[in-house]
Amino acid sequence: MIKVRKNSALYHRLIELDAKVFPGCDNEFLPNRDWWVMMAGNDIISYCGCLYKDRICVFVRAWVARSHRNKGIHKKLIRVRMISAQNKKCKSIVTYTVRNNYASANNLIKAGFLLHNPMYAYAGSDVMYFVLHLEAGV
Repeated sequence: MIKVRKNSALYHRLIELDAKVFPGCDNEFLPNRDWWVMMAGNDIISYCGCLYKDRICVFVRAWVARSHRNKGIHKKLIRVRMISAQNKKCKSIVTYTVRNNYASANNLIKAGFLLHNPMYAYAGSDVMYFVLHLEAGV
């Protein structure tokens, strides 16, 4: 897993890929975000990001190429962001997934996340929200 440096060539490739993977979605490549990619040769096979605000980490975007699914990569994407949130002294992590993405929901639950009903449905009402309250030792 590679942490992507902002304004690097890889960062710009990631922005282009994200626009294809999530067409019509908001730009998530803003200053308070970190991004990681997994490569196979010169190809990006997975990526994920998170943002930080007020000691809360929000997982944004996670994608694994279809040819590399069911190999535990998504679990690694969750883990790297959990470690980052702990390193940044976040008190909790929130995220969401579309309702029919059972693999993602199950991976989050296995990592300790609980279903959450936020006061404001920032990603819409057609998704499942999850929260993980951090304690010592992620």
